[in-house]
Amino acid sequence: MDLITGLLMVAPLLVVIVGVMGAPLLQAVSLSLTDKRIGLPGTFVGWGNYGRLVHDPLFWLAVRNSFLFAFGAVALKLLAGFGLALVLNEELPWRGLWRAIILLPWAVPELVAALTWRWMYSDTNGIINALLLRAGLIEFPVPWLGSPQTALAGVVLINVWKGVPFFTFSLLGGLQVIDAELYEAAAIDGAGWASQVRHIVLPALAPVMVIASLLSTIWTFNDFTTIFVTTGGGPAYATTTVPILTYEKAFWNLELGYAVATSLAAAPVFIGLIVLATRLFAGRER
Repeated sequence: MDLITGLLMVAPLLVVIVGVMGAPLLQAVSLSLTDKRIGLPGTFVGWGNYGRLVHDPLFWLAVRNSFLFAFGAVALKLLAGFGLALVLNEELPWRGLWRAIILLPWAVPELVAALTWRWMYSDTNGIINALLLRAGLIEFPVPWLGSPQTALAGVVLINVWKGVPFFTFSLLGGLQVIDAELYEAAAIDGAGWASQVRHIVLPALAPVMVIASLLSTIWTFNDFTTIFVTTGGGPAYATTTVPILTYEKAFWNLELGYAVATSLAAAPVFIGLIVLATRLFAGRER
């Protein structure tokens, strides 16, 4: 009886979710099974688009770039966020001000952040090259976003700058619920700061770290604005990720069916991450 009551209570929400998310998803799946082009009728091709993806080297390059971009950025955000959380958890003068400053990158709109960083990276009037030239660290301006060797690292840095506040405040919240008596007991036993971090802080923050990393991985993998505005996927496809490739196939090549298939090919990764995050959330609530 309780199960039936619970199902009746969530039924309206389920209807909304199915209508808002389920119907478009089914339409996307059906579209991916056709050779639909923008402005032209499509015919059913079955798994033909997915077969093309398997043999498309550009798709696998985009997958590689997506994983390098997502996991590289998330790893750096986790490390930087953890360090900043430890610092901001201390009794610092003007601590509220420092916390507000750390939060600023998260508050800046993605388009504004991308345009600003594109100017900063510029090899003609960018501030990064200007400072490095003045310091004597380089002899000539470096095309940070115009070189295949540095472009991907450049957009990773932008994403890290934008996403560090999320990790910082997520981990800071976890730090503030750790019982102070644990630190006192560890200090009495002779444990230093590094030992306290290893045996008290890291175990306590492990669930927060995992969940924050999973959420950030999903968001970073789908980051379109940063790369599109700064590099457009270039140079020489060095920063072409799955979202960028989907856009190119849909709006440059006009292959809408193939573009949708490209996007849906990454769905198993997201589904796995979402299921894992959901289980972790459920485990923490028990």
